[in-house]
Amino acid sequence: MPPTQDDLSTLERLRQRLYAPTAPATSITPELHGTPVPQSLEGWGDETPQTPKKPRISFAALFLGIAGIFFLLALAAAAYFLMFGGRAVSTDRISITVDADTDIASGDEIPFIVTVENKNPVTITATSLKIDFPDTARLSEKPDSPPFYEDTLGDIESGGTGTRSVRVTLFGSENERITIPLRFEYRIEGSNATFVKEAEYDVLVSSSPVSIRAEALSEISVGQPVTFAVTVRSSAREPLENVAVLAQYPFGFTLARGQSAMIPVGTLAPGEEKTVNFAGTLSGEDSEERVFRFTVGTRTGDASTLAIPYSTAITPVTIAKPFLGASLSINRDTGTAPVIEAGSSVQGVVTWINTLGAPILDGQVEVKLSGSVLEPSSVSAYGGYYRSADSTLIFSRETSADLAQLAPGETGNGTFTFRTKSAQEIASLRNPTVVATVAVAGRRVGESNVPERIGDVVTRTIKVGTDLKLAARSSYSAGPRPPVANQETRYVITLSLTNTVNSVADAVVSGTLPSYVTYARAITPADGTLAFNETTRAVTWRAGEVAAGQGYGSPARTASFEVVLLPSTAQRGTSPVLMSTPTVTGVDRFTQKQLSNSHASVSTQPQDATAGFTGVVQ
Repeated sequence: MPPTQDDLSTLERLRQRLYAPTAPATSITPELHGTPVPQSLEGWGDETPQTPKKPRISFAALFLGIAGIFFLLALAAAAYFLMFGGRAVSTDRISITVDADTDIASGDEIPFIVTVENKNPVTITATSLKIDFPDTARLSEKPDSPPFYEDTLGDIESGGTGTRSVRVTLFGSENERITIPLRFEYRIEGSNATFVKEAEYDVLVSSSPVSIRAEALSEISVGQPVTFAVTVRSSAREPLENVAVLAQYPFGFTLARGQSAMIPVGTLAPGEEKTVNFAGTLSGEDSEERVFRFTVGTRTGDASTLAIPYSTAITPVTIAKPFLGASLSINRDTGTAPVIEAGSSVQGVVTWINTLGAPILDGQVEVKLSGSVLEPSSVSAYGGYYRSADSTLIFSRETSADLAQLAPGETGNGTFTFRTKSAQEIASLRNPTVVATVAVAGRRVGESNVPERIGDVVTRTIKVGTDLKLAARSSYSAGPRPPVANQETRYVITLSLTNTVNSVADAVVSGTLPSYVTYARAITPADGTLAFNETTRAVTWRAGEVAAGQGYGSPARTASFEVVLLPSTAQRGTSPVLMSTPTVTGVDRFTQKQLSNSHASVSTQPQDATAGFTGVVQ
């Protein structure tokens, strides 16, 4: 009887499991003490063994491999650069340095030293250094040439330098920064390419070669003449040429006649000082402050602006109401430049007012008249006294009681008349005027109980207008003489312009022809300024500029044209009109007034005595 499972010893059961074809994977805890038994064993017999798995590459190994490849590539690139890259040519290996002052005074002459260093591994050739100085600069070696410098530095070997020096005088306004561009061009052997290296150099103008100061009253009245004394002084080491002063004035300021906002000073020697004056009148409201700017610099030719401004002086002026004010009207014109006619009678009214809050004592008003066109013997004063010795009208407490004491706000006035010379008498004059200067004065008791002298001055320039006249006449040309009804007769119409004291601009003469008159041709002038309009039947002569004195010492301006008259039977016994009321217009250049003058219609009746000739139609 075979043994049962229970009869088997523990060792025998273990042996059977170990050598079984499919051994269980479970672990058996041995019952005997001894060497540990493996938890699982592969089966025995002729079973096919399993294929071993491929080993896996870790991330760290992959990273290290890529890093190694990158290192090898970088090492190869560095080796190539060291062996072959050092022979490359680049503008980065050209350095331009400038040895010059960076802080200068305008007008100083400075040495401008430029050094070019070649750090390329090869020699550079065909070098050219160009320096574009400002237009206002001046090269010492070529003061009359444009301030552009160009020179060659020759061949520069590797590691070598080239240097050039130029002396230049720089100008600029105070605290202006001047940028000077430099350009260096070169080539290398075996190449047609031109390499360019550019650089810039900045110079600060710390001081001006010319100082300027302006002096004037700090407080003036409306309409009161004011003068600015502008003084310029050179601190340059060399003469400054074409120096001028430019005035920038506020709204309401009017320069005196004949003055310009730009006044040339000329050449200033080192240390030299000159003064120019700007005069005019200022209008505005009480207590307003106006600012005037005066700039000194140099200009080119007759330019109206400064090419190089050096320094500026700022002068504030306050408008104050006069304590004793005055105003003047001429023929009821209260403007600053009234216009009168030659040979006319003129009425003037001077008015005064106390603008203080206290009385003004012993007031006196004087009106002084001057001018070559004034007829001194014609001056008369009403309520005043005329002092013929100096053509002055005086209104005072002796002639007007209200001037003894003017209460606050109280006004008064005085009247006077005068006459100018005739147009024929002043025909040789140019731009004639009569100047009326009104001076008012009085006494007031000031805050310190001390009498103070106060007053105001008003000046009026009275312009005399020119006398532009037109004359027109007809003269026989061809055909029946005298004219016969239903037959053509030709006439020449002549227009003449005369002018006295002021030139006239844009003069135009115009007149119309009746329907029975035909325009034939222009005779003089033949430049196209004489023309006929078929639609309006107007003959127009654009005379343009008519000079002063035309017809007075010089020939009159004339124009002539031919017309054809075809009278009808209804016009028998009459002198038909050839041109209706010719009129001339223009602008007086001195007074800026529009002028207009006309002449009677031109007929067939001759203006001169011609024996046996009449213009009456037969």
